[in-house]
This record gives sequence, structure tokens and C-alpha cells, in this order.
Amino acid sequence: MAWNLRRWRRRAMFLSLRTLLRVIGFRHARTLGSWLGDAQFWFGWPQRRRLQREIAQVLGRQANDPSVAVLLREAYRVNNGALTEIMSMFDQRQPESVLAARCELEGLEHLRAAMTEGRGAIVLATHMGNASLAMIRLAQAGWPVSLLYRKARMMSTGFFQSGLEQYGIQAILANGGIRAYGQMLSALKQGRVLFLMMDQGLSKAENGMMQRFLGKDMPMPAGPAQLARVSRSPVLPMVALAAQPLWQFAIQPPVAIGQGSLEADVEFLTRLTEEQVLQRPQLWSWHHRRWSELPMAPAHAPASSVQAPQTNER
Repeated sequence: MAWNLRRWRRRAMFLSLRTLLRVIGFRHARTLGSWLGDAQFWFGWPQRRRLQREIAQVLGRQANDPSVAVLLREAYRVNNGALTEIMSMFDQRQPESVLAARCELEGLEHLRAAMTEGRGAIVLATHMGNASLAMIRLAQAGWPVSLLYRKARMMSTGFFQSGLEQYGIQAILANGGIRAYGQMLSALKQGRVLFLMMDQGLSKAENGMMQRFLGKDMPMPAGPAQLARVSRSPVLPMVALAAQPLWQFAIQPPVAIGQGSLEADVEFLTRLTEEQVLQRPQLWSWHHRRWSELPMAPAHAPASSVQAPQTNER
């Protein structure tokens, strides 16, 4: 009963927000999301105080350091603004010129060189701003793009898939298990650019490899490393550089994968992703449930020896 009520509330919230976004249009979607981020920061004080303590610990700062509150507030504004912008552009297709004016993407020379090998390329992104906009920019420029996505509890069924496909992006549902893995491998064999993320962990410990990520023990997906090993496709990190005055991303040169064990590769990609967050912590979604709801790990305990808490996700 309680689960059904939560589901109904999320559904009602999604429909209300989608209606509002249709009224104000894509142009003002990010501003609305930033305001909602401010409201969540100020009125969600229990979560805010806990996150400030945890972020301070991750960054090696004092618990009452005022700079932590500043960067956390910015993270709320940046990522809530990205969410509403994504909802708006997926709900109603936006002109190429409008999207191009919102995003700069550097490092295409690295992707172009990697694609000459004929095995596609894995672009490893993070939940730092509107990375979906960078993918759309690539697709609109003629690159064959595929994306692995997860069902969002708030969104309608098929919302992400139809939103991506209207921009010419192949949408692969991560919840499909082995079928999703086969689709990703096929995409790489076809010479496509596959966008993946691994910075929010998995809901079940048995589906990933335990890693210490930003001070918390969580099961991290082995899929990106496993795909790279099997397909021999290059892995190129995509980093977020700035959120204002427009989204700025950069595709970096390929990183070395497959020279050791799978466990070593997962560890390497976890540390690489962690470093990207630490370089610009104000751009990462600290308040996302797949990190924020987990407890901080004991400093003395290795990640591999800790059992990951189970979430209520369905």
C-alpha cells in the first residue's frame, strides 16, 4: 500500500512537472530546475546537513566549512536544472540550433581517432550536468550514438526511449540484463558510439563489484570494463568542465583497459570517475539516492569486505 502511494506521488509529480515545462518551454526549463534545486537545498535540511558532513569528509575539510554548503547548493541547482532541461527536450523535440547554443563539446579529435579502429567507442560519462545534450549534439552531427539508460522511478514508461529515439539515438534499457549487454556489444561491433555511466552504483550488490567510491562502499557496474575487454573497443572518458554560461564537456583520449584482471579494470575506472568528481565537486549530483542513501564507510574496512545495503528500488 505504501509503495503504491509513493508510486502514485512520483507519477503525479512527473505529470505536473511535464505540464509546467510545456507551458514555460525549453528555454526556461533549466531556470525552473535551478529554482527547484534551491528549494530542495533549503527546505530539505536533514538531507542537506548530512550531505554537508559527508562531502566535507570526502574532500578532507572541516564539517562546518562554509565552502561545502556553497558547492552542495550549486550541485542541487546544476543537476536539478539538468533534469528539467532533459525532461523538456525529451518530451518535445527541440531544433538543432537551439540545442547547439546550449552546449560546447571539445575533444572530438580523440573520438574521431578512436573510431578509425573500426570497433566503435565507449564514452564514459558522469551524472554532472546535462550530459544527454552532448550525446544529442553528436547524433545531430551524424555520429551513430547508442545510450544505456535506466528506468527512472519518476518518469513514465518509455519516456526516455522515445525521447532519445527522436534525436536518432539508440536507447538500450539497462534493466534488460543479458539482452542489454548483447545490444551494447552489437552496437560496438557496428561501429557506434556507446555512452555509459558508472558513477551511481547498482541497487543490488550481486550485480556489481564492491568498490570504495567517494567514501562509500557500493557495488559498481562491471559492464563498461567487461564490454571493453570483449569488444576491444576504446574507452574515452567525457568530463564536465562547466555549467555556466552553457554546458561544457570534453572527450578525453582513450584509457588503457584489458591489461590485467576484470577486477583491476573496474577499480581503475572507479578511481578515474572519482577523480573527475573531485576535480569539480560542485557539478556532481551528490543528492542522488544511489550515493546519498548509503552510509559512509569505516576508514579501516576494505571495500571488498563490506556488504552493500539493499535499496527499496523496484
